[in-house]
Amino acid sequence: MDYGKLAKEILTLVGGESNVESATHCATRLRFVLKDDSVAKIKQIENLDGVKGAFLTSGQFQIIIGQGAVNKVYAEMVKGTSITQASVSDQKKTAMKKMNPLQRFARMLSNIFVPIIPAIVASGLLMGLLGMLTRFGLVDSKSGLFQVLDMFSNAAFVFLPVLIAFSAAKEFGTNPFLAAALGGILIHPALQNAWTVGAGIEKTINVFGLNIGMVGYQGTVLPILIAVWVMGHVERGLRKIVPNVLDILLTPFLTIMITGFFSLIVIGPAGRLIGDGISIGLQVLYNTLGPVAGLLFGGLYSTIVITGIHHSFHAIEAGLLGNKAIGVNFLLPIWCMANIAQGGASLAVYFKTKNQKLKQVAVPASVSCLLGITEAAIFGVNLRLVKPFIAAAIGGALGGGYVVLTKVGMTGLGVTGIPAIAIVSGPSIVNYIIGMVIAFAGAFAGTFILGFKEEQEESSNAECERMEHEKNDVVYDANKIHSPIKGRAVSLDQVPDPTFASGIMGKGIAIDPKEGKVFSPVNGKISAVFGTKHAIALTSDSGVEVLIHVGMDTVKLNGKGFNCHVNNDDTVKVGDLLLEFDIEEIKKNGLSTITPVIITNSDNYSSVDQVKEGDVEALEGVIEIK
Repeated sequence: MDYGKLAKEILTLVGGESNVESATHCATRLRFVLKDDSVAKIKQIENLDGVKGAFLTSGQFQIIIGQGAVNKVYAEMVKGTSITQASVSDQKKTAMKKMNPLQRFARMLSNIFVPIIPAIVASGLLMGLLGMLTRFGLVDSKSGLFQVLDMFSNAAFVFLPVLIAFSAAKEFGTNPFLAAALGGILIHPALQNAWTVGAGIEKTINVFGLNIGMVGYQGTVLPILIAVWVMGHVERGLRKIVPNVLDILLTPFLTIMITGFFSLIVIGPAGRLIGDGISIGLQVLYNTLGPVAGLLFGGLYSTIVITGIHHSFHAIEAGLLGNKAIGVNFLLPIWCMANIAQGGASLAVYFKTKNQKLKQVAVPASVSCLLGITEAAIFGVNLRLVKPFIAAAIGGALGGGYVVLTKVGMTGLGVTGIPAIAIVSGPSIVNYIIGMVIAFAGAFAGTFILGFKEEQEESSNAECERMEHEKNDVVYDANKIHSPIKGRAVSLDQVPDPTFASGIMGKGIAIDPKEGKVFSPVNGKISAVFGTKHAIALTSDSGVEVLIHVGMDTVKLNGKGFNCHVNNDDTVKVGDLLLEFDIEEIKKNGLSTITPVIITNSDNYSSVDQVKEGDVEALEGVIEIK
């Protein structure tokens, strides 16, 4: 792979350097925050060699390159540019500004819970293993080793408020150590264990005439989330009024005092009530609808993934695990089925498609789904073809219905596909595997039955346009420059810009366009595509340097109304479509559409003469060079 060439092509097709607000990469994808998402040419990017898919999600434009290669493409892309290089976390914050409120809320929850998933996965895995060992009588639950391991397995859930508090502090802009201390207050040993409070009478104490329930919030999610959000506002508010000399003493002290009391009196009880209500409501829905719930959730999950709202599910799943009355994640097995189904549909596409580029993407994308990573399959294969995505929804629904019917549950969150077998609770492992087979096979068969419109490896727009003009018997003359635009040819001195009209830039001609298409006037190479796409420079095979500048002062439009079809260093022939522009958009902004066609190295020739005035057709000879 020519990483430098691919990087230049990608940068051009996302709208050039001027359209990139920031760029970074993760393990497999380039991630852009673009100033104008509509400028990015997704279809053309997907057709580039080395690109496995491209999609816009959660305010980011992402291009799937692949592990290892993405680092090299990124390095080549930012080399010699002024593109702001951002960390993934910084870029996510920038991208959030472009989301709607619901998407921002979902992303916020994701940013909080994703960092703590490893701790929950580790505890959940151990919890699942211990449960399976005791169920089959392989270990003594009263042994010292079991009790130590049991302590290890539930630590992340007992201290979940502290983990959430520390992570949420970064999102809500407050001191993470103060937040962790607040989490510690909510699970302090002096408070009655929230998991056992139902066994007796809830204790209360009187403080300033207020009865405070002495109940801890071990394993809860919502109370600490709200409390840290409030803490952020309290801390920032105090810093505005506390003198700088006293800030280090008074601000932390008052922040903890105010937020701690408010959390125990108001936030804790209300948050626990809401959280329990959500968890119990989902359980009732799960039990009442039975397999129908699996069909609905499994069928719709991948569509929800496209919106980005699925990130908020981590909080709900953590609430299910932390609720002692439930203690199992019954949603994750359903999500797993939806992910596995995407892999089945992607593999079916491999066997059905004749498009070699799509074949190269389909198999690794399918394998990734089995390991819990679905972006390549969803955005690189199935969603592009539509019907395979529908087939995957069917497979996900079938698998989801089965795992609900057989009551498959999990002891963790954040892991799907084959690796999730490790956190399946007890004997449900067999049913989980059967569910995966149903989902995969259902999506595979569904794709074959529904079929899809085959993607052709089509010629580029430029080649199609050139073929059209070749039918009209356009003959290339190396001593002539053909008109790149259909319109009215006038002399340069009629251009309302002294730089062009005086000939400082070189001799040439101007075209008052009647059609918003610019074709190549020579056989040669693209030497420069301006970032705002209003101008293109070419060098002919015989060395003539041509500048086509669409309109006057159109640089002010910053690319709006322009659609470029070529990149720097592309080889072109007479008739290739270089650029499309919106004449009305230019006029609407009070700008002239008159387009100079300049021979910038005019001094190299004895004469550069205009040979045509008045109305001209595109590719009609207008300048003669000697």
